[in-house]
Amino acid sequence: MELSRICGDIKKREIILYGEQEEIIQFLEKYCDLLKISTVISEYNNEIRLQPYSDWDIKTVLFDNVKFDEKQMTIICSKNKFNILRRRLEYLGKKEYQDYISCELVEHVLSGKKLMVCMGTQLVGQVSLLIQAHQPLMEQYSLIFFSEQEIMEPYLNRMQEYIHVCRCCAVYVRSACEKEKFLLKTLDRETLRESCEIITIADYGFGGYYPQIIRDRERVNDYLLRGYMRLPIDYHTLAFASTDKEILKLCEQGIPEDDIVDKLVNDNFYSEKTVTQNFSEEIERLKQLESTTDIRLSRFVKEHETEYLCRNLYEWSEVVVSYIANSILEHLNMPFLSAGQGIQAALIEENSGSELPVYPSVQKALNLEEELKHKKYRVVTYSKVRYLALEEYLYTVIEYLYKAMDIMKFSGMDGEQIFWPDEKANR
Repeated sequence: MELSRICGDIKKREIILYGEQEEIIQFLEKYCDLLKISTVISEYNNEIRLQPYSDWDIKTVLFDNVKFDEKQMTIICSKNKFNILRRRLEYLGKKEYQDYISCELVEHVLSGKKLMVCMGTQLVGQVSLLIQAHQPLMEQYSLIFFSEQEIMEPYLNRMQEYIHVCRCCAVYVRSACEKEKFLLKTLDRETLRESCEIITIADYGFGGYYPQIIRDRERVNDYLLRGYMRLPIDYHTLAFASTDKEILKLCEQGIPEDDIVDKLVNDNFYSEKTVTQNFSEEIERLKQLESTTDIRLSRFVKEHETEYLCRNLYEWSEVVVSYIANSILEHLNMPFLSAGQGIQAALIEENSGSELPVYPSVQKALNLEEELKHKKYRVVTYSKVRYLALEEYLYTVIEYLYKAMDIMKFSGMDGEQIFWPDEKANR
């Protein structure tokens, strides 16, 4: 589908914006000088009174008072309410693409470039960052990224907008994953353009360096979840959103903090067999995903297993991200990334979440001791970013977990014992 042919030259059309104030302001800052924007539709009487877009000489009008005509184009600026707003427009007879589009498509329409849509896990998001900085590609494509959380049940906040955008794309890059219902949200030829090139990446994270972490990403540490509102705001690191079964078990036994740390930093805490078996199982899981994918990751990980390839369960190092990005560029017959590794690594670092610690016993078994000898792990909280040495990281997790457990006991909410899946099955 050639979008520019359907919606016409939007530079010559009167533009109406419809959506959320923050996103409308962002749109105005980017496109106000390029488009003839006359009106913003609002659902709120206080916005009509305040006229928040008067600095741009744009009036704010209630939906019921807007006088639509066929010469106008409405641009929806709302990630969370796209489906609701488009339904209101269609109730008045407005047609998709012809009378309204998502703000995500504006750059594509204005530039005349081909559209690339990337959808999936954190790895796809990381890859999107690198290829957006690749000038040869961006001279030919505009790029839009949708995270899996935005289109998976129970969220589905952007599902309709996602489909709306994808119908226009020339290249569709997506993650393969084993998560239930996820594949139902990927799109096929019936939805995409017939000429659209589909590139699939075999990725749903990698736990080869983290035998201490419960694999099920939906499982949040129960103590911390229920004590959320009563803990200091800085508690929220990735370590707490991923359940460290070793720390939790030791804390539940009431072992002092110093003794817990001493146990975990012992380079014999995990046996070499346990570590290598976990690593091999994660490689095999990737291989299973690769049966229907275009870009394969397991062989690359195996060939670089003595390198630190992951930042946490779902975000990868610059080495892996660059490999995937270059594989996509190769599919598109584009030149490889030319930026220095330092620039690419910095880009990944600045846009990543918290890192998970690699236990010394894991470092020893996988020959990572030298590389991680002076490693400080990035910890992202609501108020700041910190870099913590391994022991400091562990003390932080243990401290907050004990605080949460004390809150549960004090409030009488600690009656339910936490079991791991294998334990529960045997009871």
